[in-house]
Amino acid sequence: MSALERVEDPLGWEIATVIPVRGSGSTLEIRSVADWADLCREYPMEVSASRRHDWFRVTGRVGRWLIPDWQRVAERWDAVHLTTLGYLSASTRLIEIDAEYGSVIGGWGPDSTLWLGDVAREWSGPRQQWRWSRDSNGWVRSEGSPAP
Repeated sequence: MSALERVEDPLGWEIATVIPVRGSGSTLEIRSVADWADLCREYPMEVSASRRHDWFRVTGRVGRWLIPDWQRVAERWDAVHLTTLGYLSASTRLIEIDAEYGSVIGGWGPDSTLWLGDVAREWSGPRQQWRWSRDSNGWVRSEGSPAP
């Protein structure tokens, strides 16, 4: 199973390019609900006005909502990595921040990284082109694209 198969809210994507990168920097690992809640507490950004209705429909919670303030997170971290375990344990469910605020991990896929700094560069390895196949109901490497 590839990460391409587990894209949340894929919006009808039919073509993907996998680009190998290399670099070093500080990466925050999100492995659990607690890790996400801690990130929201340390770098809070209220998003109640834009998320209230959608996240209520997902969680049934009435209240205020937070996500991490990525600009402030970037002052400390170069990237945030959501592990597969973190995704499976926390994605699209209510994460209690405190009595007033909640959060949801939405729009992420398992084992995905949000790059906040400019430390990763395209590596010399070849890019891979993938396309969504309705026949196999999955992602297939395009002809001529190098093997992973």
